[in-house]
Amino acid sequence: MILHIDFDPIAIRQMIRAGAVTLGGNKQLKIYGLLSCASGKRMKAGNRVFFRNAQEAASYGYRPCGHCLREQYKTWKLHG
Repeated sequence: MILHIDFDPIAIRQMIRAGAVTLGGNKQLKIYGLLSCASGKRMKAGNRVFFRNAQEAASYGYRPCGHCLREQYKTWKLHG
């Protein structure tokens, strides 16, 4: 897990381009989703975290976003 506030915006963009991060999350709500998700773009940088993949997010106890990862969210809700 990578905390947004630990890096400057240029470093974050470089990690995204390099594929080091593919998902974003909200550390207060424990939700992760696509970097393009409108819900994720609205959150405060202090609450934003990044993950390499869904398995990493799940290992930290985060659940899928109900907006951008609807199918994964439905599965999580049934088995969560």
